[in-house]
Amino acid sequence: MNQQRVVYIVIDGMGSDAFEQACESGRAPALSFIRQNGSYVRDSIAVFPTITPAATASLVTGEVPARHGIPGMCWYDRAAGRFVNYGQSPRSAIIEGESEVIRNWLGFLNARHLSPDVATVHEQLHDMGLVSASINFMVFRGVHEHRVRPDPIERLLFRKGLPDTVRGPKELYIADVVSGPSKACRKIHTKRGGPIRRMKAADSYAACVTHDLLKKRAADMILFYLHENDHHSHQRGPASQIDNLEEADKNIAHVLDACGSWEATLQEIGFVVTADHSQSPISDAKDHIIDLPVVFDDFNQVLPRHGREPLERRDIAAAGNGRVGFIYVNAQRKAKLWDRVVETLQDVGGLDQLIWRDRGGYVVRSERGEVRFAQVEEGGVRDERGNRWRISGDLGVVDGVIEDGAIRTPEYPLAMWRIKSVLDLDRAGDIVVTPKLTWDIKDLGGADHRGGGDHASLHVQDSVIPFLSTLAQPPARPSTVDVTPHIVEHFRKLSR
Repeated sequence: MNQQRVVYIVIDGMGSDAFEQACESGRAPALSFIRQNGSYVRDSIAVFPTITPAATASLVTGEVPARHGIPGMCWYDRAAGRFVNYGQSPRSAIIEGESEVIRNWLGFLNARHLSPDVATVHEQLHDMGLVSASINFMVFRGVHEHRVRPDPIERLLFRKGLPDTVRGPKELYIADVVSGPSKACRKIHTKRGGPIRRMKAADSYAACVTHDLLKKRAADMILFYLHENDHHSHQRGPASQIDNLEEADKNIAHVLDACGSWEATLQEIGFVVTADHSQSPISDAKDHIIDLPVVFDDFNQVLPRHGREPLERRDIAAAGNGRVGFIYVNAQRKAKLWDRVVETLQDVGGLDQLIWRDRGGYVVRSERGEVRFAQVEEGGVRDERGNRWRISGDLGVVDGVIEDGAIRTPEYPLAMWRIKSVLDLDRAGDIVVTPKLTWDIKDLGGADHRGGGDHASLHVQDSVIPFLSTLAQPPARPSTVDVTPHIVEHFRKLSR
């Protein structure tokens, strides 16, 4: 095969079990075709927290959250004295202000919050003289400037939040507000108003643009994002994913048709397919939903609202992110508050793990005890990525098993590496908490996914995702940080 171009497919929320069932039942022929003609790893591991902004930033930079700077969908910015929300729920947007949420997502996420010390796949390929595309993906930073083109109603509603321009790859498509120079699918989606307008954020539109760009040979690499599986899984639970993937597969099939037949397309175009995270089911019982403002009712809290509210005036700030929570403690009163905060969290029956940094290492505490660990250059025990750790305490807290100098943590895959990868980021707060299976944490607006599905925790059900590649030399045990390096190396080899 002479695969000069690459389509990088990310199916939001896709779990490995659902992927395999969809393929083996015959309901996902396009995904099955890619799987049969490439390599497949069923237990690729998402970064922690397994939540979309953190994971998508890792997927396009090849870096962990501590390096790329994005901890989750919502976090407290100590420097700015306010919560940052990239769009948790309509209710949280109303509380914080719709314009503020738009500003955070469309403006600040890529331009300010994503670390300037890392390079996205688009920036790396541009430096190699290549053209890339991004379609409806949350993290898209690149070197080309694009004008934001809202309609009059959007401009009126979000006038304080919409930037005039954003920087991305040469071919950048974001719903109906940014359209790259190729103007892909312009004739299909020109009507204004109602569901036709919303189609530009739909998977079918993303597939149309990808197909069009391939036929026009407008990009060497296209990041083709399908978000609807995650949306439906949140509403109906992860058991709905086989149906969802059947629909996603139809859009992938349309892309495979770009060169006339699937076989002809695969001769010319390489495919890399993965997800940002998986999902686990959430109970429909009200007592399985954790409300952090209620948990900390006895503390002086920073509350979500329009404008600034510095933590220096309060005791704590708490940001729920589905199946993870970030707790920020007033630095000036930390010594006085710490034990009280930890004891308060330990009394919450639905929490699985409390995680924090301590004296150059990391602590995980649960009902099963406490484990402490630190990364070392030599000695200790090695994990499945070759990292070495000095560990003491109760390994059951992370489901740890040590054999022949190696540690495995099956229930919390790559636990030490993934914990370190977020706790080294100050934006994740002082304490990170995860709930038990079937439990969820309310967001800043009080919304949750009771009776549906959610993700973000360290648990295997939130973390294991499929990885497929038709390119040469795919990573043997991939995580989300390995995908961009795999694609960039493919193009490096072509240029030699």
